Amino acid sequence: MTTATTVAGRPLSGWSRDARHGTWHALLPAGSGEPMLGALRIDRALLAPEGTRERLAAAVLAVARLRLPGVLGTVDLVVEAGEVWLVTARPPTPTLADLPARPGSGPDAGSAASVLNETAQSLLALHAAGLAHGALDADTVVLAPDGVALLAEAALGTVLGDAPDSTRREADIAAWAGLCRTLGEAWVAPGTPAAALFARCSAAAGSEGLAAAREALVTGRAALPAGFLRRTELRAAVAAAAPQFTTVPTGDGTGATAQPGRPRGEGVETSGCAAAGTEPAGPEAAEPEGGEATDRDPEGSHAAGGEATAGDAAGRETQGADPEDVVPEADTSGPVVPDEQQTMPGRTRSAPHQPRSAASDDQATVLGKRHRTPAGSPTTAPAEATTPTATGEDDGEILLRFGPGVPLEAQDVLRAQWRTAPVPPGSGRRRRGRRAWIVTTAFLTAAAVLLWLLLRPAPAPTVTAVEVRAPAGTLHCGQTADLVGVVTTDGRGGPVTYHWLRSDGQDSGELVHMAHQGDRRVTVHLRWTVRGPGSFRGSAQLRIADRSKPIEAEASFSYACS
Repeated sequence: MTTATTVAGRPLSGWSRDARHGTWHALLPAGSGEPMLGALRIDRALLAPEGTRERLAAAVLAVARLRLPGVLGTVDLVVEAGEVWLVTARPPTPTLADLPARPGSGPDAGSAASVLNETAQSLLALHAAGLAHGALDADTVVLAPDGVALLAEAALGTVLGDAPDSTRREADIAAWAGLCRTLGEAWVAPGTPAAALFARCSAAAGSEGLAAAREALVTGRAALPAGFLRRTELRAAVAAAAPQFTTVPTGDGTGATAQPGRPRGEGVETSGCAAAGTEPAGPEAAEPEGGEATDRDPEGSHAAGGEATAGDAAGRETQGADPEDVVPEADTSGPVVPDEQQTMPGRTRSAPHQPRSAASDDQATVLGKRHRTPAGSPTTAPAEATTPTATGEDDGEILLRFGPGVPLEAQDVLRAQWRTAPVPPGSGRRRRGRRAWIVTTAFLTAAAVLLWLLLRPAPAPTVTAVEVRAPAGTLHCGQTADLVGVVTTDGRGGPVTYHWLRSDGQDSGELVHMAHQGDRRVTVHLRWTVRGPGSFRGSAQLRIADRSKPIEAEASFSYACS
């Protein structure tokens, strides 16, 4: 296996850190004045299931589009040497786990309140957008130099984890409640009003929701130390825990990985509830294929300390508003397509139908197909092109360079000196201006035509027939029925839109399968798991929805468990 030494044109530093979804690295600046970047190498085993890369790209893109100031900014999702890398706007260090965990030795109660308020705001914003973090703990809360808390690996756990879709927001809330208890025990002296405040907030999160817990934290600010908005203790702890990023050269010149000392024993330990984001908390589900501010208030919105990437001005415009206006309470879960659906005999469940679009162009961009700038400076290419390179010449050889001769404009001036009528001044400038305008117009026209050709939507293939095949025999206890849909098309490439309707009321939502040119048969799957004693007869209907008159097919299977 080839190991990448550069990612997105930047060399890897000697720092790295293991994470739940892979390994974090720091990317050194490619030039002077550029910032450090972070890069998460996704574990290959987590990307093995079919369609995981596409779902990962969609989740990363959805979070990036929100431009939340409390989420670690995303730069790109690229592929280097066969590995998938998530590039972020800064290295994800230090985290809460890197800071001292003894009261009086580092951050205080005000520091804990600031971190909890900002993480709650970010989680509420994710939930309001129909997303979830999926892996919240002390290792995924990154602290900027000004003490701002940033969520790392947002939404990765929803794609790479094994928790059911219906429990991911509840797992986020449970993880925040566990983080509240952990910080209250690690950074606050026992028996103080601040310790009681954090205990109340943790309990409120579990019983009333995250918005109510954040409200309790804001209204109880009188229990916090005076002047906590300056974050003096938190900034000092962050500065002490920040590593030094250097490269360690080796004999082959590739650079070796050197991990700086990380006092894990001194860090904040993740409580059991904080890890709830990855524990299965429900049945299996159906898998259809397919800046800096010195004073901060817990009531005020938070900035990313420069984490937002290009275009994040839209997210910063709302920082002066009350978070209650910016981040509404949203504990209801949105419809998602689960990976595997469990059905109990004699019970029926219905899920709301909501179409799901496939942003194929955007996904292709975040998967690493952006234009890359060559290593050489583009401004030097024209100068080099105008200078011929002589190979095999002697040092004393005379090199003749043939140029265009005297320019036409200079010839006109020379001839005008022998004529009575002088050449009007500025005529050459006018001609040059006209030529530049013509060249610019032609270039813009060609660029517009090329852009239209690249971005025009691909026509969908014509569906001529649909067939659904179900298991022939009777399924027994805990078995999964694999229903196979075969869609016959005219062989033209493009998107085939379909959805599954099940006899127990479940609707998969609108799904899209990209057919390749020349493929006349497209195969899609619905995996249905039935558990529990009793007998059950299930049927599933495959419907092609992109026609004026939908084409449908249906098949059934039997289940018996004693």
